[in-house]
Amino acid sequence: MRSFLKCLVLMVGLCLSAQAAGRNFGLGFVLGDPTGFSGKLWTSGTTALDFNVGWAGYWHGRNGYYDPDCNSNNFYRNHVGYCDEQAFNYRSDYGYGWRIFHLHADYLFHNFDAIRSTERFPLFYGPGVSINYLNYDYLQVGVRGNFGIAWMPRRAPVDLFLEIAPTMELFPGPDFDVSAGLGARFYF
Repeated sequence: MRSFLKCLVLMVGLCLSAQAAGRNFGLGFVLGDPTGFSGKLWTSGTTALDFNVGWAGYWHGRNGYYDPDCNSNNFYRNHVGYCDEQAFNYRSDYGYGWRIFHLHADYLFHNFDAIRSTERFPLFYGPGVSINYLNYDYLQVGVRGNFGIAWMPRRAPVDLFLEIAPTMELFPGPDFDVSAGLGARFYF
């Protein structure tokens, strides 16, 4: 619950600072992994802070297993029976669902010259951090890289974007993941 309140305070703070700066703050949604709310605060003509608050779903446990240790190849090889049994039991008891609460923030650089067009199609990239709260009892913290393309119409205060973000989870142990999303934001 504390994480949710901190996230809410961060979003309100960003909204208030964006109103003072003009149409530099966009708020919208993203579909994919994770699905949720997306925000972007332009800090200059080519850089921005990007954040997402959302949920990710998975099949009866992350990567098919309720116990996160079963996601490790070494642990799985040494505990095949346990991992397969608890995955089956979890599926029959709890089914499927949206069980990962996700937060991320990125510092993005935009290249507006890569694609020549009458519209604006910047390529963007940058580092970020990610926090996943799995099954409401397991915390992951990692670093990520965000890469994508946006369409920013010249006559409308919106953007549409497609992004992919490889992520290296550092805590509680190393794990590699890739998330992707398609989204839109309206600028205030």
